[in-house]
Amino acid sequence: MCLYSCSGESAATMETDVFKMDDYNDIKGLLEPYPPLYAKDFPLILFWVPKSGSTTLHRWFLFQNGSPEDVCLMSDEEVHHYRNTMYTEKPGYTKELAEHLLKQKKDAYKLVRNPFRRAVSLFLTAVSAGDILDGMSFKQFLYQLQKAGAFDRHLAPQYINGEEEVVEHYIYLEDFKAHIREIENKYRLIKAPLSKLSKSPHHFSNFMVKKEKSADAAVTKTTFDWVIPTYESFYDKEATQLVADIFKKDFEVYGFDPNHVT
Repeated sequence: MCLYSCSGESAATMETDVFKMDDYNDIKGLLEPYPPLYAKDFPLILFWVPKSGSTTLHRWFLFQNGSPEDVCLMSDEEVHHYRNTMYTEKPGYTKELAEHLLKQKKDAYKLVRNPFRRAVSLFLTAVSAGDILDGMSFKQFLYQLQKAGAFDRHLAPQYINGEEEVVEHYIYLEDFKAHIREIENKYRLIKAPLSKLSKSPHHFSNFMVKKEKSADAAVTKTTFDWVIPTYESFYDKEATQLVADIFKKDFEVYGFDPNHVT
């Protein structure tokens, strides 16, 4: 993704109009491929990565910034399309966002998720989308992920090198409602209907009811028939260590315990 072409500005404009290109290069990796959520009259800059509750965060951001009243009814795809059309792909978006980050004009938050839960979600999403070999187990998936580093950015760790230089606060998905209410109170924002904003057909949690040993169980697109093992069921000692190794930086930076799945 070319940040300059998407934002409608050339590198020369970025360098002379607002700040030095060297400064911009210091944070460029934080702005792609998933630009943080930013609006001129909104007090926060919100960082996110896939499979960490990002669509709910997007709906909340759009709700707070006067998006259509039916934002709660938008599909995940519609939410992300609306974000691109109304925000990230508009001329000047990247330039203004980078300037605010470098000059710390707004408070920066990042939504993060327990790596143990996220790893299972990554696996199930890949299976349901047919993106991995039929019959692969969770543990085989982890070994492939460890070997490849990441199949794509969706499957990469949440931590992005250098984020601690600009991100001041973290929103933990496991305590999303409480954290969002604190933010709404602190910045005098509208109290959003979080239960409606969080509804998504892509959430697996409502179907994860089976308690069985599943770390080595072969899974295909038709295997679980929407009755899925609980996320803890995918872990044995070996799978736990694999996730702790693959997502080591996530555990370190965000304070999750790599030794306890629950």
